[in-house]
Amino acid sequence: MNTENRTALRSVWILLVAVAGFIGALATLPVPGGVAAPEQKAPDESFAIVDVTLFDGEAFRRNQDVWVEEGRVRRVGAKLRLPEDLPRVDGRGHTLLPGLIDGHVHTFGGTLGDALRFGVTAVLDQFTDPGLAAAARTARDEIARTAEADLFSAGMLATAPGGHGTQFGLAVEPLTGPEGADAWVRARKAEGSDWIKIVSEDGAAYRGDIPSLERETIAALIGAAHAEGLLAVVHVSDLEAALEAVSLGADGLVHTWFDAAISEEGARSFAEGGIFVVPTLSVIMGLFGDSTGLRILDETEEALVSPMQRQTLSNRFEMPEGPDSEVALENVRRLHAAGVQIVAGTDAPNPGTATGLSMHGELRLLARAGLESHEVLAAATSVAADAFAVPERGRIAEGTIADLLLVRGDVEEDLARTADIVTIWKDGYPVVRETASTASSPEIPPAPEGPVIVDFEDGLDSGFGFGWQVTTDAMNGGASTADLAVEDGALVVRGETRAGFAFPWAGAIWFTGAQPMQAVDFSGRSALRFRTRGDGRSYTAMLFGAGAAATVPPTVPFIAGPEWAVVEIPLESFATADPSIIAGLAFVAQAPLGSFTFELDDVEIR
Repeated sequence: MNTENRTALRSVWILLVAVAGFIGALATLPVPGGVAAPEQKAPDESFAIVDVTLFDGEAFRRNQDVWVEEGRVRRVGAKLRLPEDLPRVDGRGHTLLPGLIDGHVHTFGGTLGDALRFGVTAVLDQFTDPGLAAAARTARDEIARTAEADLFSAGMLATAPGGHGTQFGLAVEPLTGPEGADAWVRARKAEGSDWIKIVSEDGAAYRGDIPSLERETIAALIGAAHAEGLLAVVHVSDLEAALEAVSLGADGLVHTWFDAAISEEGARSFAEGGIFVVPTLSVIMGLFGDSTGLRILDETEEALVSPMQRQTLSNRFEMPEGPDSEVALENVRRLHAAGVQIVAGTDAPNPGTATGLSMHGELRLLARAGLESHEVLAAATSVAADAFAVPERGRIAEGTIADLLLVRGDVEEDLARTADIVTIWKDGYPVVRETASTASSPEIPPAPEGPVIVDFEDGLDSGFGFGWQVTTDAMNGGASTADLAVEDGALVVRGETRAGFAFPWAGAIWFTGAQPMQAVDFSGRSALRFRTRGDGRSYTAMLFGAGAAATVPPTVPFIAGPEWAVVEIPLESFATADPSIIAGLAFVAQAPLGSFTFELDDVEIR
C-alpha cells in the first residue's frame, strides 16, 4: 500500500482533536394573534408550552399542550387544565420535538456544549477515554441546569493489535484471540461502559490494509457482552464485514458502508435479526465533498457557532478512487425499506462535520435516503433511545425528562426547520445558546512589511513574535515529550510520542504574535516555506488562526528525509476560514508512537 493511501486510511476516522487544548427564547405568556418574541426570556423548570404542533418521538400531534414540572414532563394533551399561575409559552406556528440524540459521536473538550447548543441533548459516544465517560455519568443522572448534553458511551473499543483505534493514543487493550473476550468485556463493564463497541475493519473500503479482529474473536466478544447484559455494536465499512457482524449476533452497526449495495435478501436478514444501523451519512458524504453541514453553517447565526465547529466543518480528507457516496445512501434506503431500525448519528467531530450542527444535516440526509419526516425524527429521538437503552429520553410523554427543542414552523412539512431553533430546554431549563465567539474580538495587528523569515542564527529568538516553544500533549494529560535546541544554525526537535492522550503530539510551535496565540494578519502572503531534514518519518504542520485556543487547527503533512529539502505549503492548503490570520505555526510528530528527530531552518511566511 502506498504512503498516500495509508495516510488517508489512517486519517479517515480520526477525530482531529489532537490539540484541542491549545488552547431565542419565547415569552412566558401567550401573545394573542401570534407567537412570543424570541428575545424574551423563556420559563424554566415548571411551565407549559401550549397549542403547539408536537412530535412526541413517534408521531405528530396538532394543537397540544405540554406541562413541565420540576424538569420532567407532567402531562401532555389538548387543552389541558393548567394552574392559572403556571408560566406559558405560546406554541402556535411552532413545532416541539424531544431533544435530539446523536447516535455516533466522539467526545472531548467543548463538544458536549456544542451539541446542546444545537438541540442535541444526549450523545452516544462510540469511543472515548473511560475516565471522561465516568466523570460525565453523575451529571446525566441529575435534573439540574447544565450547559452540556448528556453523555452515554462505549468507553474503550475492542480492536486487534495495530488495528483501527490503536492509532489515536488512548489506552487500548487489543485482543489477539477469542480467549480474552470474557475478561475484556468484564473490564469494560467495571469501567462503566454502557455498551460494547467492536471494530471489524481491514481497510479494504479505503484501498488500505490494516489488522482486524478475526471472526471467532468478534463472535466471542458479542457473546461475552450479551452474557454481561450489554449491547454489542460493530464498526464496519464494507458489506462483507456488515453481513458477518449480523450473522454473529451483533445488536447494531455504527456505520453504513459504501463499497457495495446490500441485496434485498441481505437487508431482510438484518430486519429479521433485529439489527439497528447508525449510518453516519454526515461523515461519509463529507468524505466525497457533499457536506450538508456547510450548508447549515451558511444558514446559522455566526454567534452560535464555536471556532471548533467551524474548523472541523472545514477539514477535509480526499478519498481514494473507487468508493461511491450514493452507495451509502442506497444501503440506507434498502435497509429502511426492509424494516431495519435506523438511528441518526453523525460521527462528529470528524472532518466535514461539527458536533451538534451536523445532526440537522444528518436528518436531511436520512430524508434523501427515503425516510419520511416522522421516521427521520424518530431515528434521532425514540429509536435512538430504544436501540441503546437510554432511559427517560427520546420522547415527550408523562414522566420523561424535559429535554425539549422548540423550532419555528412545521417540521412535518419542512424538515430543514429543525435548525430554526427558538428555545432548547435541558432538564427543564432553557439553554443559553451564545458562545465565547459572541464577545468582541480584539483588532488583529498586521505582520511587518517584507519577508518574515526565522533562520535560528540568533537561537530560539525569532526576531518577530513571541518565539519558539515546546508543545506536547502533556497539556491534555498526555505523556509525549519534546525538546528544542539550536545546532549549527538550525532548530533541532527531538522527542517521543507516547500513549496517554487520544491524539498524541510533540514538537515545536512558533507564536507569531507578541503573546502566545495572539493572531497576526499575514494578508498578502500565500505560502509557508521552510527547510527540513530528519529521520524520514511523516510530520505535521499546523496553522492556528483567530480563536485558536478553542478550536482544532488545520493540518498538512510533510516528510523530513535524511537530506535537507525545501517544503512549500500554500496557505490555502490549511482548511480554515482565513489562512492569512495566523496565531501560531506548529511542527509536530503524531502517530505512530515512538522517538523522533527532525530539523527546521529558514521558516518563512511568504
